[in-house]
Amino acid sequence: MVQVRKTESREEEQVSALVFHLGRELRTALDRRLTDHGLTSQQAALLLLSRVLRQPNPIKMAARLGTDTAGMTRLVDRLESKGLVFRKISPDDRRSIVIVLGPKSKRVLPRLIPAFRQVESGLLDGFDAREVREANRMLRRLLKNARDLNR
Repeated sequence: MVQVRKTESREEEQVSALVFHLGRELRTALDRRLTDHGLTSQQAALLLLSRVLRQPNPIKMAARLGTDTAGMTRLVDRLESKGLVFRKISPDDRRSIVIVLGPKSKRVLPRLIPAFRQVESGLLDGFDAREVREANRMLRRLLKNARDLNR
């Protein structure tokens, strides 16, 4: 563990607060852009993730979506009631399920990606390519450190 002097401790607290507020602001920006589609940012992220994963298992997806198993169940229930996804028994393991995109998702999915891109573009406004690479590198380290805290 790194020894931190008192003045450095305040700076670390600022980083934590800034990351927390940044996450909240990003979710709000996404939620506003997705309102017309009747989705939250988390629901849209589940749809997009379901599209790219080979076998989207809710348990594996929960951490990537920032929720637990109970939250994931509610999330899938809401999307299922909208006809956007359905649960299916996994072909590899009959004890688990996978999330399958429903027919209505074909109309919604193409409209989600531009919303995510618009928010990311706005977030990175004024940053050059080098700064974006450096921010990605630092954020990955912060994410790894945060995950290590939870072990």
